[in-house]
Formats: sequence, C-alpha cells, structure tokens
Amino acid sequence: MKAKRIFLSFFLALSFYLTGCSVRIVDTTPSIAPTSPTGNYTLSAYAQVNKKNVVPSSLEAFVVIDGEQRAMTAATTVPNYFEYDYQAPVEKKLARYYYVLNFETQWEDESTVSAQIISDLYQVQLPNQVTLKIDKIRAAVGARISIDGQGFTDEDIVFVEHMPVETIYISPTELLFVVPEVEPDFGYSIEVRSTTHAQSAGYLRIEPANPLSVLPNQLSLKPGQRQAVAFALNYPAPVGGLYINVTTDIPGSIIMPEVLIPEGARTVSATIEGDQFGSGHLFINASDIAEIAIPLTIR
Repeated sequence: MKAKRIFLSFFLALSFYLTGCSVRIVDTTPSIAPTSPTGNYTLSAYAQVNKKNVVPSSLEAFVVIDGEQRAMTAATTVPNYFEYDYQAPVEKKLARYYYVLNFETQWEDESTVSAQIISDLYQVQLPNQVTLKIDKIRAAVGARISIDGQGFTDEDIVFVEHMPVETIYISPTELLFVVPEVEPDFGYSIEVRSTTHAQSAGYLRIEPANPLSVLPNQLSLKPGQRQAVAFALNYPAPVGGLYINVTTDIPGSIIMPEVLIPEGARTVSATIEGDQFGSGHLFINASDIAEIAIPLTIR
C-alpha cells in the first residue's frame, strides 16, 4: 500500500510537470487603463508555451472578472495572444481578475491529455469616465488653458505629451495649466493624472510664444474696485499703434476702456473696474497675435 501511495504521488508530480509547468500565462494588460469614453477596456494575456508537447490549436483562454468567467478571443496576428473587451460598470475604479487557460498535451502517438492552469490575481485601475474638455484647440507658449471636468483635486497634474506642466487647481470642476515651451506648430496630447488614474483631455496645437503679455495674469475684484492692467509687446508697436480688443464672457461684471499701444511704444496700461458679481475670463485680442485669456472673478 505504501509503495502504491509513493507511485501515485510520483505520477501526480510528473503529470503536473508535463502539463501545468509547460505553459504560463503572462498578463499584458496595463496596470492603469487608458481613457475610454465608452467605458470599454481591453484585457489581454499571452500564453507562453515552453514544451513541444502542447497542442497549439488547443489553447483556450478565459478571464474571470466580476465573479464571471468570460471567453477571450485569440488574436489573428499574434500567436497565443488573447483579448477580452471589458465593459466596466459606471463608477467602477478598480477591476480585479485572473485568467484560466485550457489546453491539451500529447507525446508522439499517445492520446491527448487535457490540462488547465489558473493565473495569479491581477488588477487594473480604471480612469474616470467623465469626459474632460480643454477650452481651446490651439494656444501659444505661456498661455493658460482651462480644463473642465469633475472630481479634480489639488493633487492632479496636467501632462502635455507625457511632460508634467504647471497646474493650477481652481475647483473640483476646473483646472488651469500653463502651456510649456515645446516645439511649436505641432499638436500635443493633454492628460490629467491623479494619484490613481490618468485621463485624456484631448489635443492642443501649441504655437510660438505670444509677443504680447498681460499682467496680472488673473484678476479678482470687488464691485467698484479698480485694478491696473499692463500690456507689453516684445517689439515696438507698428505705424498707427496696436489696437487691443478686450472682451469678456461676463460683460455685466466689468468696466474697461479701449486699449491702444502707441506707435513705436512697447507698453501701455489701462484700468479695469469691477461691477456686478460674476466669474469668467477677459479675452485679449490684437492683429496677428494669438488670443490671451485672463481668469476674472468679481466677488
């Protein structure tokens, strides 16, 4: 009886070596999923076959997620590569899953033997499904750009093409970032990253630095309060001077005169006065110069 038990133990160990050890599941799903407006994310895995006795056509992969086993699809271009399109429930921030792989082994003319292996437990961080939106599609180096969304915190950082940039937290629904000095006249991806996830906000075409600057670069006034605003060119104003058109999306909140940088001059100042309560922007426009937006609050 003891000899039979030893033989059985040896047989089970040998069987495990010849089957389970011959295949390994490699998880290829990113630990932080890229943004998906539809909430659909791809889970992927690669079956690493180490033994010639594994029947390639027998590989069959499943992913177990949300307590349910779901069949994966074999890629047509990459051997032993499997994918599953996961439709994440709204508000789900973290998904845990593992893989099940069925296959068969066969030595020469012997009968096939069915085998199964189960992977480790993995997890993927899902991004916020709230759509983010930048307020411009093109801007000059040094400009401040607003991003609208939900759930922002003061720990969020804006990335321009994988480069962190100066980020200003305004509220849970708005962030500002400063356009960095990069090679101009190209489109760059804009992404907001928190401590747990990353989310795309779109693309921004970055233009050369604006020759016109405005100080201060944001305004907060009380009704009746006055504030000097300085406008500066990095070259002398042309013949006849440079007219600067100042508008706002809260027209009842400010009083401001027309602005003209005199011919040959580089600077001019004007006084803005707060009127009715409101929050928005000043929009600074001049001939052949990119628009500048200045955050404005009358409180």
